[in-house]
Amino acid sequence: MFTLTKKISGFILLSLALLGCNAEQSEPLRIGLSTWPPFEFFYLAEQKGFFKDEQLDVKLIEFSALSDVQRSYERGQIDGLGTTLVDVFQAREHSPRKLQVVQVIDYSDGADVILSTAAIKDGKALRGKKIGLELASLGIYVLARGLDKFGLTLADVQITGMDQISLAEALSKGTLDAIVTYPPTSVQLRHDVKANILFSTADIPDEVVDVMAMDETIIKKRPADVEKLLRAYYKAMQYAKENPEEAYAIMAAREGITPQEFKEALTVGIHIVTQEGQADFFKPDGKLSAVIEMTDKILRESGQIKGVDHRADTVTDRFVKK
Repeated sequence: MFTLTKKISGFILLSLALLGCNAEQSEPLRIGLSTWPPFEFFYLAEQKGFFKDEQLDVKLIEFSALSDVQRSYERGQIDGLGTTLVDVFQAREHSPRKLQVVQVIDYSDGADVILSTAAIKDGKALRGKKIGLELASLGIYVLARGLDKFGLTLADVQITGMDQISLAEALSKGTLDAIVTYPPTSVQLRHDVKANILFSTADIPDEVVDVMAMDETIIKKRPADVEKLLRAYYKAMQYAKENPEEAYAIMAAREGITPQEFKEALTVGIHIVTQEGQADFFKPDGKLSAVIEMTDKILRESGQIKGVDHRADTVTDRFVKK
């Protein structure tokens, strides 16, 4: 009797454990994304059914600003996010959750810019001016690097935090003297407003990297799902390569710009990193290593991060094809 009861109890415990495991696996993978052309390939993957092909339940959650994506992660509302290395460091600073880079999406080589009104033609003239950007995000990094080029510091300007839509409106109306922005907003402003580019990431090549980052718990418990997510993303990239007109039309419509403007935003100032190119970033002393060192240095100098040093465990090469 005792043996039978023990066997039944063991069976029940095992069943409950399996149910718990299945429930965890059945939860959709929640991915936060802001408006940025290379991230559109995830939405293209969704529309073309590539996630379903991988038998992966994904919930893509759209945000208007990078800082909003970061806050959502810190609150435990998403499992992973398309973001910048700067935001990864800041998330590690402000949250007990451990965010790790699993793939490099692209690097900015002129796409992120400091745009000014037509009246301001020299970066040195920004002293005392009102500058808008997305606070607690990449914007402060780009601004700090730009001001340094002009012989200024963050203390020399008036900073206002806004989302990208509000920034565009404020610059158009002249209520801000300059803004830190990126495609598609920068593309629209350059076409619609006589704005000057005072500084861009072309002045700091390879420093600004966009990545897919996942919570460490997801990486450990659901590595297969992370691999499926990335496979679907690369399928979307291949689909766009083979069907550019259709793919660009789909992605441009979501961003509210024309297919030609989307193509311009995606190819001018942005370098997409292929699946084969990942190894160059993740290998010891690879491209990511130098970017991590510079990012940590600038964020500490500007007071954006002050705590624990996370340089050693900010990335994982677990999902990089060897």
